[in-house]
Amino acid sequence: PTLMLVPTAWLTPSKCLWPTTLAHSMVIALLSLSWLKNTMETGWSTLNPFMATDPLSTPLLVLTCWLLPLMILASQNHTATEPINRQRMYISLLTSLQIFLILAFSATEVIMFYVMFEATLIPTLIIITRWGNQTERLNAGIYFLFYTLAGSLPLLVALLLLQDHTGTLSLFTLPFSHPLHLSSNADKLWWAGCLLAFLVKMPLYGVHLWLPKAHVEAPVAGSMVL
Repeated sequence: PTLMLVPTAWLTPSKCLWPTTLAHSMVIALLSLSWLKNTMETGWSTLNPFMATDPLSTPLLVLTCWLLPLMILASQNHTATEPINRQRMYISLLTSLQIFLILAFSATEVIMFYVMFEATLIPTLIIITRWGNQTERLNAGIYFLFYTLAGSLPLLVALLLLQDHTGTLSLFTLPFSHPLHLSSNADKLWWAGCLLAFLVKMPLYGVHLWLPKAHVEAPVAGSMVL
């Protein structure tokens, strides 16, 4: 249903654009509540071979689905005076953010999680730089891009080393692979690399300078995503 929001945004007549997309996204948000009753105390609820939910990811998925109608509500007046194609592109970017976040939170392969986790950077960056209110929005976008990339590349290297060591990056089989003993300095660097991308996104003090800039320059929907 989320994928269908993109053609909805481009094919709906301009006077019905915001109510239609809001109604569509609200239906998706209501459907997402069904995931809550399927949560298992142990194990996974499989959606398809590449996607599954568990008690940790399900609330995040539901939150992601409810975020889109709230962002559409918050953005309606902000973008009402813009050309209709820019409004359609704005809604498409918000929809693509939801798609990437759903794929990230429900991924059963760690590399798929990594790719989707980082793919959210692209629509967020465009929203900040194209729809931000202040003059420093391009500078904020550059901060956001480089802090995120600098933190995520060590995570990618760490995941490739994990694949080489265990032979799998599936969350189903990783718990049954050979455990890693963090004994050498290289192992500790690997551990730090695994954490760095998430510490930048949190953000940890010291790697947080992108966040004030991004929040100030982003429109309301961009701040909600961040």
